[in-house]
Amino acid sequence: MRDRALATMAFAIAGRSEEVSALDVAGIRQVAEGLEVHVPSVKGRPPREVVVAYGESADTCPVRCWLAWKEAAGLTKGSAFRPGDRSLGPDGCRLAITRAAERAGLDVKLTGHSARRGLVTTGRKRGKRTEKLRQQGGWAPNSPVFWEYIDEGERWEDAATEGIGL
Repeated sequence: MRDRALATMAFAIAGRSEEVSALDVAGIRQVAEGLEVHVPSVKGRPPREVVVAYGESADTCPVRCWLAWKEAAGLTKGSAFRPGDRSLGPDGCRLAITRAAERAGLDVKLTGHSARRGLVTTGRKRGKRTEKLRQQGGWAPNSPVFWEYIDEGERWEDAATEGIGL
């Protein structure tokens, strides 16, 4: 349950493993529309406030997964994702995401930035505005990595050979 909640939250906030590891229960607030999440400063990066809407599927909805994990673990304060009484470090977060992917039957190699890339590419494929995606992950406006992810998400959008009579 924890691994699924962690993986869906990482994706939803476009979180680096270090950021997911640093999430605090007090920084995740349920509101009518979903969650308001405070992503703390890590490695000198500025903190950010992001919103996470309810998902379409109960199995992958970051809001429902978080609430189920929070209740099952009896979380009221402290680290949001922990094995017992201490926080789960960045390496533990990466392993949890990998386990969640394996349980879901995904045959992919995940890295610490997979959730970040995944949110942007999936978001663009679904028509999300680049500015919203950039803000969610805390990228600088001129981030070359962010724009590579955007290009990847738009790769098939209006493909050069689509609809030209071939």
